[in-house]
Amino acid sequence: MTDLFEAEATTTTSLDMRRLQRSKRRAARRRMTLLVSAMAIVLFGLGASIAWNFLGTLAPEETTIADFEGPGQGTIQVIVEPNDTGADIAAALYDAGVVASTEAFILEANANPDSSSIVPGYYFMHREMKAEYALQALLDPANRDVRSITVPEGKTLDYYAQSIANLTGASKADVEDAMENTEALGLPAEADGNLEGWLFPAKYDFNPGVTPQEVLQRMVQQTVKVLDQYGVAAEDRNQVLTVASLVEREAKLSEDRPLIASVIYNRVDIGMKLEFDSTVKYLSPSEGVWTSDEERAIDSPYNTYMYEGLPPGPIAGPGEDSIKAAVQPAQTDYLFFVTVNLTTGETKYAVEYSDHLNNVEELRAWTRENSSESTDSTDG
Repeated sequence: MTDLFEAEATTTTSLDMRRLQRSKRRAARRRMTLLVSAMAIVLFGLGASIAWNFLGTLAPEETTIADFEGPGQGTIQVIVEPNDTGADIAAALYDAGVVASTEAFILEANANPDSSSIVPGYYFMHREMKAEYALQALLDPANRDVRSITVPEGKTLDYYAQSIANLTGASKADVEDAMENTEALGLPAEADGNLEGWLFPAKYDFNPGVTPQEVLQRMVQQTVKVLDQYGVAAEDRNQVLTVASLVEREAKLSEDRPLIASVIYNRVDIGMKLEFDSTVKYLSPSEGVWTSDEERAIDSPYNTYMYEGLPPGPIAGPGEDSIKAAVQPAQTDYLFFVTVNLTTGETKYAVEYSDHLNNVEELRAWTRENSSESTDSTDG
């Protein structure tokens, strides 16, 4: 009996345990089913979202690029910097309120091949301009805010200093101080610190706020550029500019420049004094074309009545035609020249001194008929 009871008790307990275990397994399966179902719903949602977004990228977007309608109003200054890209210019216009969007301007610029010729600088623009009109404004030089200076040929540093002062608003003394710092101006070593003759005469445009140093730097750079164009070696630059400055001051007509250059070289080659009044005028500026006995007696290496050879440096700013004449002089035997008509600039040349004297007498006769100016001296 004891054994049967004990056996029956054991069987009942095992059955309960199996029921409990099955109940736990069913609960676990239900939880797993719910979890899998939840994951499936999430994955389906993600998949649907990805698919919708993908399909959205395939569908064309309908966008409108903002652009103003009219030519704009008011006035504003916009700066185009050197090396600015089209996007940079578009951003500058947008930030200034000139265009309604950068995209509108970029579209116009890309459609117009002339847009690549926009020059860096300061521009007067209107607010709220149609992008097309803004591009046209940047292509019109009349809209640039520039500071212009025209530097004439044959002038000296004193004249140029005043012109640069007028341009920049600086004092003449400030310009002269800038002229002293020739290293900062990029003056080549062969100039030996002498700026005379190295400021190329031409018309220059500058942005507002330009400084005397910037103007001087530009003029020196242009002189070097022209010398390089004519193949002048660095060691010959000072001599070429010196000869060119003499030609600039002596020649009245373009066709005379190569001829006068030939006279200069011919005299130097044989050790004959140049005897140019222009070099004396450099030492003692005065009105008229003549020099006095007192002026010609000034002791200076620039006085070509007193010393042989070329003066130590240029006596004025030579233009390109005079530089070309100094580099490519006419091939002549002339040793003398004189301008016989100060109105027309007619100049006569001679190999023999006796012929030159006849030409000088022609000048004296012209002077007696046309003015009371003394003929104390003649050039060449």
